[in-house]
Amino acid sequence: MSDDAATHIGQLSPDRRWRWDGTAWTPTLPEALLGPPPAWARLTLRAQATWWAVGATLVVGLLADQALRVGAFGVGASLALACTALALVFVARLQRLESRLLAGTAVAFAACLSLRASPWLVWPDVAAGLILLAMAASVAARGSLLDMGIAELVARGFNAALHGMAGGAFVGKPIARTRSRLAAIAPVARGLLIAIPIAAVLAGLLASADPIFASFLTINLDLGRLLLDGLFVLAGSLAVAGLLRLAAAEPMDRVDGPVWRLGTIEALVVLVVLDAVFAAFAVAQAIAVSGTGAETLRAAGVTYADYARSGFFQLLWVAGITLVLLILFSRITGFAHRSGKVAFIVLAEAAIALTLLIVLVASVRLSIYEGAYGFTMLRLYSHIFSGWIAVVFLLLAADLAGLFRRRRWFVGVATLTALGLLMALNVANPEAIVVGLNIERAAATQKIDAQYLGELSSDATPALLASRNQVDASLWQDVKGAVCTRPRSYAPSPAAFNWADADAAEARRESC
Repeated sequence: MSDDAATHIGQLSPDRRWRWDGTAWTPTLPEALLGPPPAWARLTLRAQATWWAVGATLVVGLLADQALRVGAFGVGASLALACTALALVFVARLQRLESRLLAGTAVAFAACLSLRASPWLVWPDVAAGLILLAMAASVAARGSLLDMGIAELVARGFNAALHGMAGGAFVGKPIARTRSRLAAIAPVARGLLIAIPIAAVLAGLLASADPIFASFLTINLDLGRLLLDGLFVLAGSLAVAGLLRLAAAEPMDRVDGPVWRLGTIEALVVLVVLDAVFAAFAVAQAIAVSGTGAETLRAAGVTYADYARSGFFQLLWVAGITLVLLILFSRITGFAHRSGKVAFIVLAEAAIALTLLIVLVASVRLSIYEGAYGFTMLRLYSHIFSGWIAVVFLLLAADLAGLFRRRRWFVGVATLTALGLLMALNVANPEAIVVGLNIERAAATQKIDAQYLGELSSDATPALLASRNQVDASLWQDVKGAVCTRPRSYAPSPAAFNWADADAAEARRESC
């Protein structure tokens, strides 16, 4: 009797994806679900975890516990990120130069966590370090940040998340393979289960008879602290396990954007409307500069000073939204004829030029506002963001013009400019820059917001205390009162040690 004849009608195949109808096997799932999974959903591996991976996850987990339990950024956080990068290089064996460079750059940002204390820097540093580690693991075998479109970047993000969730099982396999060896110690475990209750009774009796022996049994355990430490170790270990699994995964193929395309006419209409709105804004700025719009401002009850000092955040939002729209439409628009593509490029380049004008206007308005009310970290970062987004617009203009058209370089280069800017800020110390700008303004206006400057982190303290001879004596007393209330000694745990905090304490000891 043949196998088909012996199969009962309605019987499922071993993988439960096919059903026998008496004459042929028919799928139990829609045909779309029977094909291979998308690239981002594949979790196949090219290498298995070793005991080195188990040890690396445990070491980083313990370092993560030390970093998290102190509640401050310092040496512990730097070591946790740096050891994660070393685990990727030497345990996951990153072979490609780009992946090693990404891991090395993550170490540089990790070091900044011990050098700076400003939340305007340390949180972006943490994010940059983690993103670089994930990218290093993702391109361990194939792929490049400098040849990666937005669709592939998103797909790799989903793929990294899936591998991260499966990291614990990945690292647990070497332990599972030793189950046969663990059976040999089963008699020892049973013996301990029998001996422990007996020992507890005997120890209790002896402790009641001898206070010195009882002192040996006194153990101060904080169960809540112990549980929290266990959670921190587990979180750090699972994060590293996910990265190691991602680095050991089969390389992801190139991922292109959606197949669906927007019509050329629709995209051109959107760009024409966008250019018209921005052109009208440019005319409004020309009218304001010439002074012919004074009547309009008076009718609205707005002085020119108020007009010049307002609207900068809205203008930056406009620039950001425009950047997203131009990137989106440049990727989803289908061009049936060359003339349509040329028209799109011309209109897009015009939109970029007009948006750069908006960015410039926003920056000028912010400078006027700062002249009137002083400098803050938010205003400084708004300036920095406007400069960075202008650079990104120029990169997009070059991409649309066809520069290096065979590579998808825009996303990678824009990311590298952001990372380079963040590292430059770590070197420059933005809080010290804000202090210096406010001190210069105070020398000219005899006004300073000492309370705000006193609320800045330790990064600002040495610069503030060094300004004693640059401001009026009355202003210096306000600055001194705001800064010198903090401790002048610094003796943290090794994991919490931060050079910025140490320098700030030293400056207070010398100047307060």
